[in-house]
Amino acid sequence: MRLGFLTHVAGAGDARSVYRRTIELAVAAEEFGYDSFWVAQHHLGAQGALSPSPFVLLAAIAERTTRIRLGTGVVVGPTEHPIRLAEDAAVLDTLSGGRLELGLGAGADPATSARFGIAHESRHARLRETVDTVLDLLAGAELVPSAPTLRDRIWLGTGSSEGIAWAVERGLGVLSGRRSSGPAGPLPGDREAAEHLARHTPVRVALSRPVYPGEAGALAERLNPWITRGRAAGRFPVDFTPADYLAIGNMYTGDPESVARSLRADPGYPHATDLLCHTQPARLSPAELLPAMRRTAHEVRPLLA
Repeated sequence: MRLGFLTHVAGAGDARSVYRRTIELAVAAEEFGYDSFWVAQHHLGAQGALSPSPFVLLAAIAERTTRIRLGTGVVVGPTEHPIRLAEDAAVLDTLSGGRLELGLGAGADPATSARFGIAHESRHARLRETVDTVLDLLAGAELVPSAPTLRDRIWLGTGSSEGIAWAVERGLGVLSGRRSSGPAGPLPGDREAAEHLARHTPVRVALSRPVYPGEAGALAERLNPWITRGRAAGRFPVDFTPADYLAIGNMYTGDPESVARSLRADPGYPHATDLLCHTQPARLSPAELLPAMRRTAHEVRPLLA
């Protein structure tokens, strides 16, 4: 199984500092032996992220790395013009020596859809139109620069049966994240997504999961702001705590053996060709994150072989 790391490019400090730290994380990920490094796109500061232009950031990372694959997890397809999307992707793929993994998704933030003048309920149809146009451009002769092999490195972010079936029909990989992460725990949604994967059998499945091989108690403070916002918004019960969130398995924590055991028991694990680790929604400093990344690569990964 290939191992990747996913970041939402959020953290303390000004944007330049966050971008610099993200580049350093990618360099470290390559040194630790990760196979891929993925950047999520968020517009207009959604979720406190600073990554509206992942192609630009990944281009900077490409110049500091030589081997690690560079993923978008995901570009919000409905907000992009398909020709510009294909051109930006082709330029990055050329600069990086064919290392781009192009993940595309419909987007989940209604406020972002509204700001782009898009009816949120139309986002899935718009995404499919965008993906089909990008596929046609990659297969044709007019795209400059040409990037014909990128066609085989496109992923669709989806967890629905319909979305997975559509991705399989076009030969795309599937980026499968958590369908639920809250007071009920992740298991019902994870099982449902795994059933869809088993039914449609994509050839490439990247399983995105929150992984922190360390003491769960150390995450409580980093989770507290997110839990507090969730309680205020009614997503969590008024007495719900970070400890409650961790206790029901929303993040895989503990010693490497416990983390590996939890991952192997994940319903989506048997279908995965790639494992994308992240620490969302906990916001960790580089001093906290780098040791966890190293433990995941050096201590958890061998236990998954």
